[in-house]
Amino acid sequence: MGMGIEWVLKYNGRAADVSNTRAAAEGFYNTLHAVRQFAWGDNLAWDRDFEQQGAGSPLSGGDSSWVDNVDIAFFAGHGNQQGPLFGTTIDSGQATPGEVRLGDIDLEWIAFHACQVLERAGVFDRWGPSFKGLHYMLGFDTICHDETNRGRYFADHLNHGWRVRDAWIAAAQETEGSDCRWAYLRADAAGTNTYEDHWHGKGFVSSDPDTPTTYFYLRGAC
Repeated sequence: MGMGIEWVLKYNGRAADVSNTRAAAEGFYNTLHAVRQFAWGDNLAWDRDFEQQGAGSPLSGGDSSWVDNVDIAFFAGHGNQQGPLFGTTIDSGQATPGEVRLGDIDLEWIAFHACQVLERAGVFDRWGPSFKGLHYMLGFDTICHDETNRGRYFADHLNHGWRVRDAWIAAAQETEGSDCRWAYLRADAAGTNTYEDHWHGKGFVSSDPDTPTTYFYLRGAC
């Protein structure tokens, strides 16, 4: 089962540079028991790797080769309510909800080590249409910190058979203060049970909610 990571340290004036996103993403990549499929950083990390061809504007998405071609993906960098931010404008420089359609090829879980991608206000309208078989988006409701260990902790919990949701919550709580709120958005449909998802080979994994009928959002203090 495959994984991929993308991280940005240098934002080329588009946002403030950060210090620890590479360590966070590579900690995940080097710890999870999975096939390593891609690891792009800085100017090689592109928003269109997360976007579907023909969706939104611009129309140059390439997720079928990258993020939607693995089972789990991890992004580390800046973000806001409109998605993860990148340091280069190969496309628009941000993977926005209107361009993101995930899970119709492979992806089950995506984690955003980034601020406010899953801010509660408007989250269902914003990200619900992005679920096309995707089980979970994992991230933060609030600002989070430029921290080195979250990816490694998340992967370690998955390796030890924790449910995906619990692994993310614990990794957030182990690396943030109570002023920060973790969050996740998950989808279900008839015959699926994504609440009980584990990493492949470590426990139950739900079938894909290809046409979701229910979305669940949860957030909590770290």
